[in-house]
Amino acid sequence: MNANYFKSVHALRGLAALSVMFFHFRWNINAEYPGLGDALFGWGATGVDLFFLISGFVIVLTLKTTPATFSGTVHFLKRRLFRILPAYYIILIVTFLLSGAMSTFHYADKTQNLISALTFQPIYPDHGPFYVDDSGMYGIRWTLNYELYFYLAVGLLLGLPRRALAIAIWFVLTLFAIPWLAGKDLSLAEQGYELGSAQLNLVTNPMILLFLVGMLIGLSVPLLRKLNAHLMLIMFTASVVMMVALFSHGLFVGHGLTGSGWIYALILLFAIASEERIGKLIPRAWLKLGDISFSLYLVHTLMNEGLGKRLNGLGIEDGPLRFRVSVVLSLLLAWLAWKYIERPFNALSKPRAEASGLAITKG
Repeated sequence: MNANYFKSVHALRGLAALSVMFFHFRWNINAEYPGLGDALFGWGATGVDLFFLISGFVIVLTLKTTPATFSGTVHFLKRRLFRILPAYYIILIVTFLLSGAMSTFHYADKTQNLISALTFQPIYPDHGPFYVDDSGMYGIRWTLNYELYFYLAVGLLLGLPRRALAIAIWFVLTLFAIPWLAGKDLSLAEQGYELGSAQLNLVTNPMILLFLVGMLIGLSVPLLRKLNAHLMLIMFTASVVMMVALFSHGLFVGHGLTGSGWIYALILLFAIASEERIGKLIPRAWLKLGDISFSLYLVHTLMNEGLGKRLNGLGIEDGPLRFRVSVVLSLLLAWLAWKYIERPFNALSKPRAEASGLAITKG
């Protein structure tokens, strides 16, 4: 087994995608049982925070096998971009075609939204932490703006001789020094700082601390492997129970470290520490969900947007039935996207000897 492959982390990736999907479909339950969808899945948007933590964790494992050279930088960025861009753009095109297509250009705001989606540009400086129309077409893309920025920042710095120091200095400057020099009180709030530019607001937003916490967890792996796996499994179970209890009461369901972030950080930490035990308990189906998690995150909003009217036309009205149909169709489309888009492009970005191996760094 590859030392960088953690079944627990892969399973958590699947959980994050499911939670976001359920959050976006909860209105179907509310349609027949008012408030029930919110009670069950109102916390689901926080799955984004878990994604960010996992991304930071994965990057540390990737850097361990990436040389501090120009070719290392190119290979790192190639892997990241091949992981994200093909599926992102193909599903964006499908979403565009099913959501009005050319009629989009009749509206200035929709045209701006499309250009933003094509270029990964934040456009609304006063709408943190999203900085795009998160309720519009392909609104879930706001998280990809953070992901790409994080990968580019780390990728461009990893070629330096003292890359760990360079990465630390960069994020200290952007997350603390710039807001402080701009006269802002330092904050962990998800809304971030108002610095007059959507781009600058994004790179200084405290949401990025989630990636850094994930990196710290990644750096602690050698220590975590020395801990008692049975005890860590108990701690993992306790942290999940705590999450359910807090979320069910509407507590800490916001984004960032002061929202759900600290809870997911504990879950991720204890999951990794108990990998020796928990890895044996995770069914293969759940690992497959981890495989398709990125495609699922991208494709599921088609059920609310492009395919929504078509479902109504088939007699599938708003309600629990549409919820179930949306979930099944999303899983199916995500599997197809993973099999025919993600997996082939990921294979192209890897050296032949590596392409057949399992590693969490594929995320």
